[in-house]
Amino acid sequence: MTHARTYLAAAALGALVLGGGLGCRKPVKAAPPKAEDTAVSKLLMEGENLLKHKEWDAGRKTLRIIEERFPSTPEFPKAKLLIADSFFFGSVSTYPEALVEYQSFLSYFPRHERRDYAQYRIALCHYASIENAERDQSTTRQALEAFKRLLAENPGSPYAPEAKAKITQCWRRLAESELMVGIFYAKSNHFNGAETRLKQLLETYPDYVDRERAYYYLGEAMRQKRLSPLAIEQFQKNFLERIQKDDLTKLSKEELAQFSKELKIMDKTEIDAYRAEARSYYQKLVESYPDSSWAFRAKDRLLEMGQTQIKEELDS
Repeated sequence: MTHARTYLAAAALGALVLGGGLGCRKPVKAAPPKAEDTAVSKLLMEGENLLKHKEWDAGRKTLRIIEERFPSTPEFPKAKLLIADSFFFGSVSTYPEALVEYQSFLSYFPRHERRDYAQYRIALCHYASIENAERDQSTTRQALEAFKRLLAENPGSPYAPEAKAKITQCWRRLAESELMVGIFYAKSNHFNGAETRLKQLLETYPDYVDRERAYYYLGEAMRQKRLSPLAIEQFQKNFLERIQKDDLTKLSKEELAQFSKELKIMDKTEIDAYRAEARSYYQKLVESYPDSSWAFRAKDRLLEMGQTQIKEELDS
């Protein structure tokens, strides 16, 4: 019965807008359609009431009548937002559809007084689709940018405090995701990749990263790191240029022995530097988080590596 009333009202409203009777045969120039304010208001109230009673599809169809037939009325902006809300708050939330509708609202009304509401919902649509830390974080970055845009354009919005809290959560998820990649590299013996990822993590997300695990696995990467093939290739190139040869096969016995000797020296120097750096990360972990389970692991590593200061501290 409610749906029948809705469509009867829409039909009657259409007749009012079109004007003229069936008996009028003389062609006249049609005047621009003018919606009857009270009738459009009734449609809006009817659609809103249906949504309040969780009749999402019926409410949306009613509001679409305003969207499709009466876009020049004062009720149109609210109808647009309610349509978007019907997807966002529906029994089965469909965030992609809601996202499209909120974006459509902003396209129509970029300066509307409720633009901050639409921007906030757009950000939440992205936020609701965030994957766990092991998955791709493109939606996290989209949510982060949407919340930042809301704050930049509407700093006094009532949604600003919640947006700031969500921004913090986005940064934490991005930091956690980067940490997971760094740990994966360390556990997969891809130590150069782990070093690069974990150092970038500490620099990019200083306020959000789990520094305990970051320090520990950065220590693990540096403890086990070896000379990369690229570093060895560069050493070989430099050696050949110095003795003016273009291939190792052309080295004399003495030159080959010198090459091996210098490569061993470089290897030891670099590995000693890696190990010293590893100890520095273990030490930071022990000093900054002394009661952490990761700190106890770091102490074990320092003992293995001959860190006498830690050994004396444990023995005392």
